[in-house]
Amino acid sequence: MDAVPGRIAPEATGSSHDHIYCQPCAEDGKRILPDAFCTVCKEFLCSTCARVHRNMKLTKSHVLQDKSSMPSSFHAESEDETFTEICQFHANEFIKYYCPNHEALLCGESVVDYEKHRSCKVKKISQLAKHYKEGAEYKSLKTGIVQMVSDIENYLSFIQASMKSVEEESLTNINELRKFKHEIIQLLDKRENELLEEIDRKKRESETLLNEMKANCLDMKTATEKLKAELQAKELNNNQLFVSGTRAIKELVGLQSSLDDIRRRGKVPHSKFSRDPATGQLLYSNTAIGRVDQVASDLADQQKQPQRPGESTSAVGQQGRQQQKEQQPRQLETMQQQQKHMQGVSQKAHFSSRADLSQAKFSRQPDISVKTSGDSRVCLLTNMTLLTRNSLILVDYNNCSLKLVDTKNNKLVSQVKLPGQPWDLCLLPGDMAAVTLPSKRKILFVSTQGNVTLQDVVKVDGECRGIDFCDDNLIVSFTNPPKVVLMNMKGKVKKSADKDSSGKLLYSCPFYLTVTRESQTHPVIFVSNRFTNTITKLSISLEVLQSYQDPTLEYPRDLAAIGDNQLLVCGEGSNNILLLETLTGKITQLLGIEAPYSVAYCSPRKMLFVTCYAYDRPDLDNFVKVFNLV
Repeated sequence: MDAVPGRIAPEATGSSHDHIYCQPCAEDGKRILPDAFCTVCKEFLCSTCARVHRNMKLTKSHVLQDKSSMPSSFHAESEDETFTEICQFHANEFIKYYCPNHEALLCGESVVDYEKHRSCKVKKISQLAKHYKEGAEYKSLKTGIVQMVSDIENYLSFIQASMKSVEEESLTNINELRKFKHEIIQLLDKRENELLEEIDRKKRESETLLNEMKANCLDMKTATEKLKAELQAKELNNNQLFVSGTRAIKELVGLQSSLDDIRRRGKVPHSKFSRDPATGQLLYSNTAIGRVDQVASDLADQQKQPQRPGESTSAVGQQGRQQQKEQQPRQLETMQQQQKHMQGVSQKAHFSSRADLSQAKFSRQPDISVKTSGDSRVCLLTNMTLLTRNSLILVDYNNCSLKLVDTKNNKLVSQVKLPGQPWDLCLLPGDMAAVTLPSKRKILFVSTQGNVTLQDVVKVDGECRGIDFCDDNLIVSFTNPPKVVLMNMKGKVKKSADKDSSGKLLYSCPFYLTVTRESQTHPVIFVSNRFTNTITKLSISLEVLQSYQDPTLEYPRDLAAIGDNQLLVCGEGSNNILLLETLTGKITQLLGIEAPYSVAYCSPRKMLFVTCYAYDRPDLDNFVKVFNLV
């Protein structure tokens, strides 16, 4: 047994008092007989040390026994054997005390030596540790560790999804680049190689960042699991558990801070290949083929911030989300009931019916400006639909908005922001509309009664683009992968078509579609194929019926039905608005206009509306072009 200061091994003769000395003096090598015993410190004291003990602020409340009542000998408490943590400042002392004021673990020497603890109410760990395991603090610590492991796992899942996204977008960029390359001459090969290198470099940069984030997260996960294991190993010893738990709290705070730092720094840069529209005319342009632009990181924005230990979800927020969840099925059911009263196709062509434009001539009218102070970019108006004879609803892809335009007074009257970049829109019964959100892979339902308001969302399995409504169903085109899908109003796929019987793709970038009834027969679908310069005609069961093509049509965009047998087609690459007579297949040019994207015709007012887009051309991009039928 180790020697206790102030005590020597017993001899064969003599009283036990003869072999006990003042313990503080014994540490200085002095042997002075004790006159008192401190029942708190468990130490024998000489008269001088006893006087100091009574006068020190830290020990003045201790009870001292005199010679007549003090023990004849003293054995160290058995609990001394349970203290195993050595003081970092006093190598020969065990940690036995805790200072709540400074959150410090101390040995007896530290309590006496350091002035900052002399005014504190230092407590014995043996007393504090008795109920520590059952206490709220230790339970909260264990909960925090479990939450930390969950947070790390969630973020690792996010990183894995980001890595997959980087790989997929890299392949998409390369495919887009090579498709466009085949449309131009071999002199652009050099520029192609430069862009491929840039894509690869951006991919490597993103992967490097993600791998670094992954490594950091794995390190933190290991540290957290180690912390958890250490605590579990010491649960049999309350004193050790208290010491380890106190340290673990600080380590957990540090790990949380590290994870927050990774989140702040971990926005993965994404890139997107953007085509240069001038390449078709200027083969030797300095920006031939296009660019690889960095775009916003959707995955990072979607990554949900895990709830931290101690945080609680707002009851009001929970109630609001629950109400919204309960309302969604009812809203869809109401929508479907309203659709039962409507036979045939969407109201997309309602205001353009009963018109024959085969001999039409148009005169230019003043443009309508639709750029707002809240728009961060030039407008990209990918769709335009007549809401009434005096109002248009515009889809602004670049600014994530729907915009309502008064065509009678030529002014923008309202704008609503959407949770993603919208592409196409179709009207539904009951003052509703459906909007595609390609990058989000969702279809958003909105109310068009009064001000436009957001309603339900349906998830789909690809980048949805064109959309129309027919007989209680949605017909949707996708560009990634290229296909046309017939689905119900809840997004359940009824039929999908992407390849013919030989396995060849049916569509090439089908950005838009529309549904009509030819001569009051069964509904038919028309799909624009941008890269093959064709319009494909489908039955409502998605069978290919016919394909239309003409040298005057390049890069077809939006389609607008005029009556049952005529179709307006935007030729973005051919810079014109064409009229397709669907029964004969005849295609004629109605209007020459630069880079048209979307078109709408109002038969009652005999007015044609066109939106255009050329890269960084505000004079073209931010306006609706207006024409009157002559």
